[in-house]
Amino acid sequence: MSGTNNDHHILEVVTFKLLPGVTEDQFVEANEALSGWAKRQPGFVSRNLAYNEGEETYIDVVYWESLAAAQCANDLSMMSEECAPMFGMCDMESIKLVHAVPVTSAVAV
Repeated sequence: MSGTNNDHHILEVVTFKLLPGVTEDQFVEANEALSGWAKRQPGFVSRNLAYNEGEETYIDVVYWESLAAAQCANDLSMMSEECAPMFGMCDMESIKLVHAVPVTSAVAV
């Protein structure tokens, strides 16, 4: 598989943990600001945030129209004042980011 199928969006998956002492309310507020910022980025499609309680890890799933859009948004987010509060709550050493081309999908009808 070449991973260059242009019929699909690019999937971005980011996993991370929060720093000790960060409350859920603080994080949710900061996350909402980041979501607002992401919605205004060229090529943004959708974003979902999930929590794995067993591993105390958040899973951020974002779809982009292209890899270039995903990479550009990632670069810009590091300089964004709107994103900084959320990034400041994350354990930066725990962050794992991957971009991939979806191979298959299924939806309820």
